[in-house]
Amino acid sequence: MDGATVDRLLAEQRRYYRERAPEYDDWWFRRGAYALDTETAARWFAGVRELEAALEAFGPRGDVLDLAAGTGIWTRHLLRHADRVTAVDGVAEVLELNRARTSGAADYILADIFEWEPPREFDVCFFGFWHSHVPSRHFEAFWQLVDRALKPEGRVFLVDNARLGDSSHLVSSTGEVARRRLSDGREFDIVKRVWEPMELQREVGALGWRLSVRTTGNGYFISASGTKAR
Repeated sequence: MDGATVDRLLAEQRRYYRERAPEYDDWWFRRGAYALDTETAARWFAGVRELEAALEAFGPRGDVLDLAAGTGIWTRHLLRHADRVTAVDGVAEVLELNRARTSGAADYILADIFEWEPPREFDVCFFGFWHSHVPSRHFEAFWQLVDRALKPEGRVFLVDNARLGDSSHLVSSTGEVARRRLSDGREFDIVKRVWEPMELQREVGALGWRLSVRTTGNGYFISASGTKAR
């Protein structure tokens, strides 16, 4: 995709998450229109617990940056470990939900992540369910941003989908563009790139990162942690 096409797609992606803000938590907690049958829900939440356990073992201590912080589902976990959390998101509506969920305990910054510059170096950079929304055209620049955001021995941790999505909101997918449907029927195109663990390790490795990538036992999610090779 050329630059103008990517810019239009990212603008639509922001609109999608602005409109999806009130129902995002319903998807994560599988409520209402996003409810699953008992067996599938059990697998889903088992995967969620695996991600939470992986983050717990990682221990996001110190000064932590939460990129694309969303409604605060992961910010709340970071706050249990960190001395300070800075939550950045490009959508005001989800950032306000984050602030409410975390009782204002973080520093909240409304900014387009592709244009934002970190104000200082952090101990940890975390991003949850964001990396798959980074278009290939911005892939290297995004990881350069992560590098600038971290102290020399800083660490990175991410969680994301291992699958495109489910029929409750996925309409279609072509290349790195997915069409999503809100519960009211409106449809939006967004960036969605699903990574195989070895592919992700290889691509970020080419940029000088050492990442360990794992898939949850149910195959729904991935988590990854690592550092920049110095």
